[in-house]
Order: sequence, then structure tokens, then C-alpha cells
Amino acid sequence: MRIKITTLASSAKVSVVLPTMNEAQNVQRLCNKLYCLRQNYAEFIEAIFVLNNSTDGTADVLQNISKKPGYDFVKLASSEGARGSAIRKGVELAQGHAVVVMDSDGQYDPEQIPDLVRPVLEGGYLISVGRNHGWANFPRRIISETFKKLTKMLLGVEYVQTGFKAGIRKVLLDTIPENVPGLDIDVRWMDNVIAKGYGGKLSDAVVVGLVPRLYGKTTFCPIKLSLGLLYTTVSLAVKRRTGKELPFPRTLKEFTLQPTR
Repeated sequence: MRIKITTLASSAKVSVVLPTMNEAQNVQRLCNKLYCLRQNYAEFIEAIFVLNNSTDGTADVLQNISKKPGYDFVKLASSEGARGSAIRKGVELAQGHAVVVMDSDGQYDPEQIPDLVRPVLEGGYLISVGRNHGWANFPRRIISETFKKLTKMLLGVEYVQTGFKAGIRKVLLDTIPENVPGLDIDVRWMDNVIAKGYGGKLSDAVVVGLVPRLYGKTTFCPIKLSLGLLYTTVSLAVKRRTGKELPFPRTLKEFTLQPTR
């Protein structure tokens, strides 16, 4: 059943959830940017870093940051699962009326949070998805544009693979897929948004910048991920028509949709 939501006032509080795995070298810079946002954006009340399987001391770095004067908005949580489990855990803990979910690798700028959440707080939308624009090389752009056209045709939504989203907390909890350990969490999430009747209240009007990671390597191979997402998209389209997804061979799923570090 679709959740009934009343329009939020622009003064509604905003939580930020950051699924995090092995980002010890990036979180200090990110927290500094969030600190600057906190000084100028009263609606922003907390940043919840949800650690999933980190092994590089990220938790210790964040603990130290949270103890610095003015950084008490930085909060830590943990999840035993992968990115999807971390996102759900963070949204469950969030105290804001609206919640922003963003990757913690520094590729997105917290300064754009007010722009991303504005359609939700002021425009009557229930979910706002950032339209990535930035540094991707030519082959990756071709893959991205092709995938967007495919998801638009098969699933009715174009911008699915973005790590920068905002929405009403209750709606996010109603649509975040459960038990999805792989990197197909985002396409499955947006498929749920459409399947549960929220498509008419989904905004993809906000263009967000995307920059290279400052430290570390990406957790996925673009070509492998594209194959896995292609299979997932077709499988979800088949499910809409038959009620059942295509079988996804375990070896193929692990090869294409699991993080590499």
C-alpha cells in the first residue's frame, strides 16, 4: 500500500546517510565539507556514516572526528551486510523528516545537498534523484547513456545508478530493497519506486557534479558492473510481465555485482 505523505515545510529537518566501506583517507575531507554545510544550512541535523565490512580503520577516524568541537553531528553505525543493508540501517536511524543518501568516497559535494533535497521539502516530490554530470571518461559515458535509455524503456525510470538521492524517510524505507548484497541495489531501488506507485512524485531535475575519488580505487569494474546491471534490468522487466525474475547464476552475480575490495 502506498504511504500517504503530507507536504513538508521548508524548515523540515534533514539527515544525511553515508554507506561507507574502507574510506579512512576520504572521510576527514568529507566531514569538513559537511561541517561547512552545517554552519549555513539549518535544516541539516546529522550525518550518519554506516560502516559495512570496513577493514582500514575508517571507524577510528570517524570516532576521532566526531569528538572534535562542532563535529557532534557526525554519527557512526554499522551494518553486517553490504551497501543496501547499510543504506537501510542509516535511514532507519535517521531523525530527519527527509533523508539524503550519498556515497562517502568524496565524488559528490555536500554543498549540493540543499539543491537535491529542495524538490522534496518545497516541491511536493517524495524522492529526488541526482543526475550525475562530471568526470566519467568517454567509454563510461557511452555505457551510462545506453543504460539510462534501457532502464527508461524497460522500467520507466532513467536515472538509477546514482549514489546521491533524497526523499521522505517513510517512502525511502518503503522502497529500499531488502537482502540485496550486490551493486544492483540502486536499480532495484528505483524499480521499487515505480512498482509501488511513487513514480509520479520522483524528481530527476537536479544535476549533481561528479568528481574523481581523492584516494583509493573504485569498488567495481565498469564493464563487469554493466553486464550485471543489464541482466538485472532485463530480469526486472521480465518480472513485471510474468511475476518472476530470470534465474541469476550465482557465479555470474558474484563476478559482476560484488565490490572488488
